[in-house]
Amino acid sequence: MNLEHHFASLGEAFSSKTLIQPLHEQRLVEFNQSLATFLSIDIKSTETKRILSGEEPLPSSLSMVYAGHQFGGFSPQLGDGRGVLLGEVRGLDGLLYDLHMKGAGPTPYSRRGDGRAVLRSCIREYLASEAMVALSVPSSRALALYDSREAVYRETPEAGAMLLRTSQGHIRFGHFEYFFSQGKQEELDQLIEYCLKHYYPDSLKSESPLEDMLTEVVKRTARMVAKWQSVGFQHGVMNTDNFSFTGETIDYGPYGFMEDYEPNWVCNHSDHEGRYAFSRQPGVGLWNLNCLMRCFSKHLERDQLIAILQCYEPELQSHYDVLMMQKMGLSSVEVLHELLPPLLLILTAEKMDYTIFFRLLSHLEKDNFNPLLDEVVDRQRLSQWLKRYQSARLSESTNWEQAGHEMLQANPKFVLRNYLAHEVILAAEHGDYLPFRRLLNVLNQPFNEHPESNALAQRAPDWGKSLEVSCSS
Repeated sequence: MNLEHHFASLGEAFSSKTLIQPLHEQRLVEFNQSLATFLSIDIKSTETKRILSGEEPLPSSLSMVYAGHQFGGFSPQLGDGRGVLLGEVRGLDGLLYDLHMKGAGPTPYSRRGDGRAVLRSCIREYLASEAMVALSVPSSRALALYDSREAVYRETPEAGAMLLRTSQGHIRFGHFEYFFSQGKQEELDQLIEYCLKHYYPDSLKSESPLEDMLTEVVKRTARMVAKWQSVGFQHGVMNTDNFSFTGETIDYGPYGFMEDYEPNWVCNHSDHEGRYAFSRQPGVGLWNLNCLMRCFSKHLERDQLIAILQCYEPELQSHYDVLMMQKMGLSSVEVLHELLPPLLLILTAEKMDYTIFFRLLSHLEKDNFNPLLDEVVDRQRLSQWLKRYQSARLSESTNWEQAGHEMLQANPKFVLRNYLAHEVILAAEHGDYLPFRRLLNVLNQPFNEHPESNALAQRAPDWGKSLEVSCSS
């Protein structure tokens, strides 16, 4: 494993040296071999095993410092309270990827916390990040999962665990807020140069590199949120310290994949005011970008920053339109805008399962609406919509079957339902990781039929709908 240490070279103002503190009777229970191959990491190497487990200290490993707006309130200093950046490795695409260990023990930014993670949260992040990548949503990824016999105390004692994750970068909006709020202009300039060099090198060719980079950050964020909305994903904690400067989904905690369609759904039971409700995510994305742009008020004029922010809404809307057209087998934005709003009203009224509906729509046969009508109470209302939909599709495409096949590649059969994650966690806590691997297998290929795993595509049972996730997740 060829570790590089570019972020560490920025100096002490950006981080604190921190070592992994191995857990008691820690063991490697899952390793992402395809990702490891892409990153040229040989897990069979004794040295690699010792480095990743923390048995061999890395002098350049560190925890990052940053600030952030948390549920709307500004916290001037946060940081990696339970994470350690081991360094960067180069992928087969030539790009650098961070290796970041979650649950590695106390850091200078733990704020009276124990710096640990529990098996429950590590499994949830492993499954979610890999599921998101398979759905073509930009995301951090899981490389390795460690469990242990060490007790970690949350509401009750739980099994301690560590998760090794990767991403193009762990620099957050909050990094820029930290240095800007403290008036540390030199460090802010250093961070800008670092991001231009490592994440946005094409912007260096522009006449205004900073403007070009920030415009791309806005557009990447817009596309990421549009993809969240299209697949029914809710992040749960859209604080600025949880938003990546590289436009990747990071920091999976109380997330959720929508089951019964509900625009105002709140997956995080710690979010008492519904600040991060599903329908509010696009607006929060823009709010967070506003916070980010303030950090460059001494580098660019106000009009320049406003112009950059104005790229957000059209980028999000156009990308969302494309994604929804793919889900519905349409090619006209005008037709989409006629059909989608009344459909979402029907889904809301019927509490229709979001994923199952669009999968059934992909299988729809001409003039045979019964498979979908059998799912609703108001058959007449949905039937009228389906007639309009069928007419629109037929007017746009002469090959109904081909359009349906393409829809099957846009509408997954499998998503990470909360009750499925719960069942997997219970089994793992008793030492059985087979359910975890079975679920991971279908989440890695969510558009395939996997007939042997049909049970994993079913709606949640009644008990599964009442499960709660919170910031402790």
